[in-house]
Amino acid sequence: MSATVTSLHETEFFDTDSLRLLRHGLTLGIQAGRWCLDTPDGPISLTGSDRGVPPTLSRLVRAYTRDDRLVPVARLRGGREELRARLGDRIAVPLRPCDGSARSVVLEYVRTQIAALAAADLAVRRGMPDSVHRLRVAARRLRAVFAAYAPVLGGRKLLKEFGGALRRLGGELAPARDTEVQWARSRGWAHERTDAYFAQLTEDANARVRRALDSYRYLQLLNALDVLEVVLAEQPRHEWPKAAHRPAAKVLPRLARAVAEDVDGRIAALAAAPDRERAVHDIRKAAKRLRYALEAGAAVIAVDGPALRAFQDLLGEFQDAVVARGHLRVLQARHGGFDAVLAAEAETAERCAEELPAAWCRIDFGPLWT
Repeated sequence: MSATVTSLHETEFFDTDSLRLLRHGLTLGIQAGRWCLDTPDGPISLTGSDRGVPPTLSRLVRAYTRDDRLVPVARLRGGREELRARLGDRIAVPLRPCDGSARSVVLEYVRTQIAALAAADLAVRRGMPDSVHRLRVAARRLRAVFAAYAPVLGGRKLLKEFGGALRRLGGELAPARDTEVQWARSRGWAHERTDAYFAQLTEDANARVRRALDSYRYLQLLNALDVLEVVLAEQPRHEWPKAAHRPAAKVLPRLARAVAEDVDGRIAALAAAPDRERAVHDIRKAAKRLRYALEAGAAVIAVDGPALRAFQDLLGEFQDAVVARGHLRVLQARHGGFDAVLAAEAETAERCAEELPAAWCRIDFGPLWT
């Protein structure tokens, strides 16, 4: 369907039939031959035909529209506020107040991360700095909460499947983020010598990200997460698991403690691990699960934040050093001259691994550990 030709003072607004853009704080319109997408990160403008939404803009908002058609929904002289006033009865979102139950606290966090996925998707498609990292973190947070708080949400098998889908998404995004980090890290010891190498890796990794975000599997995941949130929010209370009914302060610390005990056991076994690099990698993954479980239950779980961050910083530095050594071996084979840097990165990884047990012991978990 063709858009109505607008006057110099009128804007033709487009959205899906269910107003998915407006429901998430975005507006898309055309005025005098110029399209404008207003987003939380700022407006995006381009000149185009009034015969339909430009494909460039349609792709940007795919995480919101889910490939539903963008059609004219209003023609006004005003902007976003006037549009919301005109269509307010159609974009009202059901109130889901947090009642302090374990289910409501966790679900509020889940809802926030589902929204964060879509916002980060738009940022990635725009090429915004740190956007791939934001998308990965939102996926990790959902995975961690589904794993740690399954007794509260119910449907352990289903949540495990969601975790697998989110892990696959993270795997597609990982090379882009890792390359970004390693390229910046290499500047300290190689300056421009590694630019050509990392530029090629970045191009390949970014193409992989685009394929992942344009895939039907990814669209299915986003739709399934929306359905999951609605089902959990509207499920009759008498059908909730027993743990879901109880106050969050009584349930979430106990479940988070189980995640902390997993990290604790891995730390205790580190000294005797036959493959220390692999063991530290597994500790890092477990520590991320703990971090996000604690974050989701922050309203009822008090933990020594700075000490926990220092512990995770050690794990991050270890991982960066290990990944850097992999790149350095390739560069050494090609060009030579990286022996000293390889030795320095090996020393960094060794130091971080040695410091982990003491850093873990310095964390005050408060009532979580009593």
